[in-house]
Amino acid sequence: MLEVLGLDKPAQALYLVLVDNPPMCVDELCHRLDIDVEVALQALMRLEDGGLISRLPGSIPSYTALPPDHALEVLILARERDIHRVRALAERLTERHREARRGRDSAALIEVVTGRDGVARCGQQLFKRAEREIRGIDAPPYAQASDGERVNSATEVVGRTVRSRFIHARDTLSVPGVVARVEADISAGEEVRFLPEAPMKLIIADDQAALIPLLATPQVLDACILVHPSALLDALSTLFESLWGQAQPYLPGAPASVSPDEFVNDEERQIISLLAMGMSDEAIARQLGIGHRTVQRRVQALLGRLGAASRFQAGVLAASRGWWQPDQERPGGPSGLRGQAGHIGP
Repeated sequence: MLEVLGLDKPAQALYLVLVDNPPMCVDELCHRLDIDVEVALQALMRLEDGGLISRLPGSIPSYTALPPDHALEVLILARERDIHRVRALAERLTERHREARRGRDSAALIEVVTGRDGVARCGQQLFKRAEREIRGIDAPPYAQASDGERVNSATEVVGRTVRSRFIHARDTLSVPGVVARVEADISAGEEVRFLPEAPMKLIIADDQAALIPLLATPQVLDACILVHPSALLDALSTLFESLWGQAQPYLPGAPASVSPDEFVNDEERQIISLLAMGMSDEAIARQLGIGHRTVQRRVQALLGRLGAASRFQAGVLAASRGWWQPDQERPGGPSGLRGQAGHIGP
């Protein structure tokens, strides 16, 4: 852990021994850690220069650890100052980079990426380079690298504080297993919304790059356009935000208390949740792995019990009676952890 403060393994090991013990000489430290004397002396010198330990006088010098709260704080502050200077340099270099390209040929603002592997690798790079937010419109077909690796934020964004927002076409809910995967994504912090139809595939990383298919409705995703900062990238960002505002948040059903004289099982809650999303009986049957006619009977039974005149009204009435409690969409989770193979770029 202390390597982030510039301490290598020998220095870390020596420091931790000195923290846990009274002053020790070089021979004692070498014996304790089974390291060479020269290695120990070099590491002790680095620790002393860093203000973490102190050398005590005597015929045989010994070393002791200084109070870690003060000693480590000095190193942390120094590292923060270094990071601040690097960030300031990055901002200046970014501005120089933009200025140098401001007058370049407009053709250089976009790149055509060809081949399934090339498209997949380009999508992976977008996820890796994102520092603040990944936005996208998710729809098949999906790219896949030659080694079989798919492009998704589950593997590329996990563990990073990158906001993830994706729009899906409502028809994708009819694909078996999608509902469970979307709910897992939402639980992991991703924001998901649905439109009746997805106009295109799209991935945008930090307003710095976007990836869109070369063809409007590709059967195979083997050619894409990589868009660099430009009016086109601004337009794609505006398009996404406009669609995001129109899209319907997905509200998975959560258990809610019901009155003692009523009972709603988990399957009925799932049916109500999918009804509220406007899914057909056939699509619900595929998601739940039960027969189409079984779903029809249960939907009619639920409508009767609720006194609902429509399927959507059934969802509203179910929520009002506590049969199903829609989860509220969270405003930007830590990272878009993707359980499905999707977000495949674009």
